[in-house]
Amino acid sequence: MMDILNTGERILLEKETPLMIARHLYAYRFVKDYVCNKKVLDIGCGEGYGSYYLAGFAKEVVGIDYNEAIVNYAKNKYQKENLRFYRFDINNLGTFNNRFDVICAFQVIEHLSEPEKFLLDANKILNENGILICSTPNRLDASPRSEKPLNKFHIKEYLFSEFKELLERYFGKVEISGLSRGKKLKFYRRLKKVGFFNFLPASINPVKRFYNQIDCCHFNIIKDRIETALDFIAVCRKLI
Repeated sequence: MMDILNTGERILLEKETPLMIARHLYAYRFVKDYVCNKKVLDIGCGEGYGSYYLAGFAKEVVGIDYNEAIVNYAKNKYQKENLRFYRFDINNLGTFNNRFDVICAFQVIEHLSEPEKFLLDANKILNENGILICSTPNRLDASPRSEKPLNKFHIKEYLFSEFKELLERYFGKVEISGLSRGKKLKFYRRLKKVGFFNFLPASINPVKRFYNQIDCCHFNIIKDRIETALDFIAVCRKLI
């Protein structure tokens, strides 16, 4: 298996914490019922773990990323008959030759200098009754007290109201859910901040042991007070 430089721009399973893996994988688990027997495009597929997961439910999955090395890595690591990976610049999304029932774009829109063009192009390549499922980090959590993103790879981060208003300009119906930390994760996060167990070796430190075993079950979806969420996950139905 070829090695990939971990720049921090995307999730690499072998080089990322269980916390971040679970947070990013949750979005793919969230959409599994939407993609069953559908033709799916996974934009910003990165190393391919999410596309591979969706291929277990979808009729066909195409994963695209602008980085040639990461696409080649995905092709080597994840293989299924109904799964393909391509190098493609999403700034040219409207020229894509294929049409899809579902487009997934997780943690992508905050990287774009022209999000409006992206949303227009997504509409163009969706089939009738197609949906875009789009996630982005909440600016209040990702860059607290700062309008400028703290993540050097992000161009613009959104508040809930901003994200909703943007999507509703280009899609007929937009339903937004929030990704939140579960109760157990919130509890251990407080313990970590206090540092009460820092004197213990890692092997018996309950906080470090918990963080080493985090998975998707330690997050949940909220429908109320979405403006407080970690991430926003929007299901956007195409304008007819």
